[in-house]
Amino acid sequence: MTEKTQYLQEEAAQMLQNVTVKTAYMCERNKNGIPYTVKDDGFYNNLDYMDENPDLGINWWTNGFFGGILWQMYVKTRDQSYLEMARVQEKKLDQCLELFEGIHHDAGFMWLLTAVADYKLTGWKEARIRGLHAATILAGRYNVNGKYIRAWNGPGGRDYGSVIIDSLMNMSLLHWAYEETGDPRFRAIAVSHTDTIANYFVREDGSVKHIVKFNPETGEAEGSLGGQGYGHGSAWSRGQAWALYGFTNAYRHTKQDSYLELACKTADYFQRNLRTGDAAPIDFCQPAEEQYEDNSAACIAASGFLELASLMDGEPARQQQYADTAWRLLRRVYEKRCCLDCGRDELVLQCAVSYRERKDGPHTLIYADYFYLEALLKLRQQALQIW
Repeated sequence: MTEKTQYLQEEAAQMLQNVTVKTAYMCERNKNGIPYTVKDDGFYNNLDYMDENPDLGINWWTNGFFGGILWQMYVKTRDQSYLEMARVQEKKLDQCLELFEGIHHDAGFMWLLTAVADYKLTGWKEARIRGLHAATILAGRYNVNGKYIRAWNGPGGRDYGSVIIDSLMNMSLLHWAYEETGDPRFRAIAVSHTDTIANYFVREDGSVKHIVKFNPETGEAEGSLGGQGYGHGSAWSRGQAWALYGFTNAYRHTKQDSYLELACKTADYFQRNLRTGDAAPIDFCQPAEEQYEDNSAACIAASGFLELASLMDGEPARQQQYADTAWRLLRRVYEKRCCLDCGRDELVLQCAVSYRERKDGPHTLIYADYFYLEALLKLRQQALQIW
């Protein structure tokens, strides 16, 4: 180990130590709720409720990330209290399975981080059943005409043709179900959907679209939307992070070379378009003078870059480049956009749900905190492989 590598490992260890101490306080304060965003008082809100809109409340797409934090903390500390808190989160999501109508394409985000993580670590059969239940529902959203998994559940069928880039991450639930059961339909659907993303979302320069609309009857693509980015034709940074991480996961599960090529292509665009000082803008196409950031994109991308680097043994120069990019993103967040005050819940600061909401907040999001912890654990070879 070189002197520089030794120093960086020591620095990463100190960063992880400080973040886990802070996270421990946050977990204890929120153990009876399902946190999503931090309110003005510095504490997370709670989505553990039923809403008239079946897509909100208990069914909200981020409701697995706190469970993911708890399982990563359990792996790090082997403190049984984290397992117990994580099981509470897992049980809460049973309401979604029972009600059914609010479940969407983000079933992976909800059950990979809870039930599947539980089963991987403990072998608990009930957790396995929950994971397979969720995977079967996700597979059931597959549209055979367009070869895609439908995103949302809008009234009157308006969303039957909607597909978004985030969905790539959820394919890991189907890959896990295939690997667990041997049922080839799970992998076939995951691969087919990933190929549709590859064909219709990735631009020549490596940037990606956020939303593509298909005709659900004919399967034909009808156009794209800017979604949460700056506008039509732009490159929303969190979508770019989902893409580079999602294609990386697809390659790890299938060993299909085209997915590795796409992971590198989308990763190269991300690192090539970072702003001065390695800042991740909300959208890579937003006006140059705007300083709006989305550090959730930085954290997701950092973890994705580390995963991608781990698969690049045949290209050591590129492997090092991706690892270096991840380190720069993580260090910048730690030095400039990280709250380590144990009296407050917020960890990663200056996150953005969308460009449209850039001035309104919220400025801390549970998935940013999750991916920051996951990435730091990866640096120390201590992360649970969720995806």
